[in-house]
Amino acid sequence: MIHTVIKTLVLFFCALLFCVSCTLKFVRDDGQATVAPPPLKSASATEGERVPGTRDRESLQPGVIGPGDLLQITVYGEKELTGLHQVSPEGFIIFPFIGELAVKGMTNFSLAERIAERLREGFVREPQVYVLVKEFNSRRVFVLGQVKNAGKFTIIHEMSIVEAISVAGGFTNFADINNVVVTRKDEGSREIRFVLNMEEILAGKANNFYLLPGDIVFVQERFF
Repeated sequence: MIHTVIKTLVLFFCALLFCVSCTLKFVRDDGQATVAPPPLKSASATEGERVPGTRDRESLQPGVIGPGDLLQITVYGEKELTGLHQVSPEGFIIFPFIGELAVKGMTNFSLAERIAERLREGFVREPQVYVLVKEFNSRRVFVLGQVKNAGKFTIIHEMSIVEAISVAGGFTNFADINNVVVTRKDEGSREIRFVLNMEEILAGKANNFYLLPGDIVFVQERFF
């Protein structure tokens, strides 16, 4: 009888230990499957590694008018309504009979339609209006420093830093091509600077950098 009881107790404890072991294994495996690994620590980017802000593609579309642009507006058969108009910094022009017109963000075609529509309101019977943007001053970038032909240049569609240096005649012999600074103003008029390594960009080791209207490119002088 005692032998049977002992045998029963031994079997019970063996079964209990087996259940505890399985339970512990289940909790351990489940914990490993659900616990996320620690996040990777990203290195802080330098100014040269910063990704340029989102390009204002709307302002770079063909014909889009911006502040400072010079417009040639022609109303056929109406000499007094034909002339040059400079867009104000706020994006307006003053047009005869109509007064103040908000033109920023419009295309030359949509502006011609707007003027014609307003002139039909008792001023001109069948106005034929043509708008030409003579100077895209709102799309200018400035390339200065150690380039052969420093100056201001117009972005027609979009312009990369490589294209900007090219239209400026290329680098001089004294240019530090690994230290090209692009200064840009954000929406709050705060200056942001990007330091570009042109050697890596030209070699295809770094992404090209696309400019926005108003950007200032300055090529530093190399110290020997």
